[in-house]
Amino acid sequence: MERRNFLTALGLLTGGALTGLRGSGLPSPDEIGYLDLPPGGDIWSVIRQQFLFPEGFIFLNCGGIGSVPLHVRSLYADLWNQMDRNPEPGYDANRWNQVKTDMVPLLGKGIKPSELALISCATEGVNIIVNGLPLKKGDEVITSTHEHPAVNVPLINNMKRRGIVVKTFDPDIESGMNNLLNIQNLTTKKTRLIIISHRTCTNGQLFPMKEIGEFARANGIWYGLDGAQAPGSAPMDILDLKADFYTFSAHKWLLGPKRTGVLYVREELLDTVEALTAGGTSYKSFNLAEGKLELQDTAQRYEYGTQNPLLFFGLQESMKLISDLGLARIKEYDESLSEHFYAGLNRMPHVETISPKERAYRTSMISFRIPGLNAARISERMMQEGIRVRVVNEAGLNAIRVSFHVFNNIEDADKALNSIDSIRA
Repeated sequence: MERRNFLTALGLLTGGALTGLRGSGLPSPDEIGYLDLPPGGDIWSVIRQQFLFPEGFIFLNCGGIGSVPLHVRSLYADLWNQMDRNPEPGYDANRWNQVKTDMVPLLGKGIKPSELALISCATEGVNIIVNGLPLKKGDEVITSTHEHPAVNVPLINNMKRRGIVVKTFDPDIESGMNNLLNIQNLTTKKTRLIIISHRTCTNGQLFPMKEIGEFARANGIWYGLDGAQAPGSAPMDILDLKADFYTFSAHKWLLGPKRTGVLYVREELLDTVEALTAGGTSYKSFNLAEGKLELQDTAQRYEYGTQNPLLFFGLQESMKLISDLGLARIKEYDESLSEHFYAGLNRMPHVETISPKERAYRTSMISFRIPGLNAARISERMMQEGIRVRVVNEAGLNAIRVSFHVFNNIEDADKALNSIDSIRA
């Protein structure tokens, strides 16, 4: 289905007003054009209908696995049939590269498509970075105790394999800027890499990422961000963050198909991050007899083997929906729900919130725990009421994480609050 036809089918081309965001300073629906609805129309209720969630089910774990919009599912199903009817001896390189070009506006000004590789997930990206950097025995890497196994496991693997030293800090939820001080206090002349989350998987915490990036750049330290929880949730600018490397899975906030992800490597560091795995799309030329190999000049050197282009073409459509809604609008909507939820939690004396206290460092993911209760039991209890959340076991937190995105509404937040309020230690 053509994009315009899809939007027409949603009723988004008929003219009117968008409710719920007036006075926000964001572009009006008239300025955007196709997001217009009949008077009193609510874009979010229309978007909600484009997902397969059964009636009565409340999905609050977009930070784990997102859901693909119906029109995207239909698109890559059609593409799959097309590919099987007429198998190609490869993939359309121009369209493949167009996915990277379309990704750039979601990642920030100044990013070059040539700095992006299309990969399977954030875990693959972290492995490419950590394994490919010229780290040696005794070199130090700084990370937080709230990282996902996608970061922790590759680091441990390199501790065992290459003898690197990993130093960690406990994120400060009281003061965001203290996390810069935590990193500075761990830094020595042996520090080679800082790798942390853009938004932590544990409690949705933001770090002072730009300031950390400036500190790293000034001290000749590589700076990598696990962005699994960020793209598609809010405006961002990788260059402004001073990140050397950035990787993420696209099946979360971008609402893309599973096994789609992106790796950004700053152009100046392409020859620094060795492509330890290479294949048919990684090279410009080779001569086996002479042992010569010339890799691609771009981040394509990190792509290898047969890809599944229909998944990335599906992602391309998901990105259009995200772009069309607007990242600023998505951020405002998602966080209006999470702030409502956060305030509700803080009114419950038996609940402890563990997301940042400062508003600037909170996001659309909020985490909490109930002292005396196992988080898995809380999750089970909420699931009995049709509410899907995520158990946070990282760093021994024994907590519950709730994620809000475009398919959620205020009723979802209130039902989750009522469920939590009914639980007593």
